[in-house]
Amino acid sequence: MLEFFRRHRGAFLITLTISIIISMFYYGVSQTTATHEKKLLPTDVALTVFGKDYSVADVQRAQRSVQFTQYYLQADELSSILSIIPSSGGLDAFANFFVARHMMEELGIRPSNAEARAALDKLPALQNNGKLDVSRGQMLEQLASSMGFDSEALLDIMKDIVGLRKLQELVTRNYTASPLAAEKQYASSYQTFKGSKITFETETFKKSATVTDEEIKKYYEEKKEEYKTVEKRAVNFVFFENAKDLDKKPLEERQKAQNDVVKRVNAFNDLTVKEHKSFADAAKQTKEKVETIPAFAQGSPPDALKSESDLVEQIFARPKDSKAPAEAVEGIKGWYVFDVTQIEEPKQQTLAEVTGKIKEVLVGQKADEARTKAVNEARLALSEGLKAGKKIDELVKAQKLTLEALPDIDIANPPQEVPNSFYIAQEAAMTAVGGVSHAVDVDNGKATVLVYVSAKELRKRPDAAELRKSQVESISDQERRSLFQAWFKKQHEAARIAYAKLG
Repeated sequence: MLEFFRRHRGAFLITLTISIIISMFYYGVSQTTATHEKKLLPTDVALTVFGKDYSVADVQRAQRSVQFTQYYLQADELSSILSIIPSSGGLDAFANFFVARHMMEELGIRPSNAEARAALDKLPALQNNGKLDVSRGQMLEQLASSMGFDSEALLDIMKDIVGLRKLQELVTRNYTASPLAAEKQYASSYQTFKGSKITFETETFKKSATVTDEEIKKYYEEKKEEYKTVEKRAVNFVFFENAKDLDKKPLEERQKAQNDVVKRVNAFNDLTVKEHKSFADAAKQTKEKVETIPAFAQGSPPDALKSESDLVEQIFARPKDSKAPAEAVEGIKGWYVFDVTQIEEPKQQTLAEVTGKIKEVLVGQKADEARTKAVNEARLALSEGLKAGKKIDELVKAQKLTLEALPDIDIANPPQEVPNSFYIAQEAAMTAVGGVSHAVDVDNGKATVLVYVSAKELRKRPDAAELRKSQVESISDQERRSLFQAWFKKQHEAARIAYAKLG
């Protein structure tokens, strides 16, 4: 019944951590002196905020409210308040909660039951296709009741949420983002840039990378443990194949066919498990066909077992010294009973056996180093040349590089048909016109690209007005949060918060 709410677990992990901290503070944390030990009781004063004492029970209720809000209501106002002032855990994690309540009271912010109920009805957790889902509301109330919250307590939680929204609005409502700042951000985000790229491929540098025998030997001695053969296992197995086209058969016939297979499996297992017969004797007595598979590695199963990952896993999971008969394993097309007949233990490979692999690794490392060096040197030379007023074409020619023209790229929506356009657009957005970007690693590190930006344009878009409005709102929201945090820190300092002392 409560599965819908249990799916929203992200915030719960944070809350669980806080819960553990608080629980430890209440019941487990103590300072032991030479003569006595003391722990806080629910009725003891836990902290004092603006001259008002709050008991351990008060903090417990606040903690439960935050947990319920984060985990089930999907409203982060309470947890956001807790995070404004960094805390070291314990009671000070909830001091902000009581500072906020005090400021709401002082500024006359007292949400009504009607406002709390309206806010509750609009919570995302209670919506279904944009409308209030009454059944979800009923489930939420039942859940709240199971956690000790009656309907009045649930409304109190919502009053805290509504009150915090009003408090932030009261403090920051007169702030609006600068139109110039919003326009700059819009221009930066939605420009189209023209340019070219210079690609440095690892494969090119591999051709000139040389590795000596001494380097290969040294690497082998340092990494010897990594060069061992993989374990291999050989098996015999009996395959109890399911009847074909079961889904096309009548139910009764389908059940009979399935039962017949299970009976054969059980008959075989009874001989090996109960009567302790050998695998071969059990197969002979039941007249089942035994398949033999020579030793293979878990990562390279033979064709007959490639689709049976569970079976292969069971084969290699079987203890090496096990004498017990294997149990039946259900596969994709039927059941298997197997017997491990041989185990080839991993063996140390000689230097001669792995020389080729090691050489490939070292060549790759040297190629990467050479590529990085070449990229850095090229970027420096190009940047200095461009500052000196030289043309990109002559600079690239002097460096014996290749400049490849790029199609016009919309930074906000780079074209998918252009390889690595997303990463190229990201760097281009941060590169001035007439400049060369920082290195962009692409193709899983197989290449590095430098981007030359020749021009940027802010082209007309049908959704420009909407996007500009969104930019203003986004910047305003960010700045309002910063303003509120700065204001709240001042109130926190004025609260003269005092914590209970133990011991």
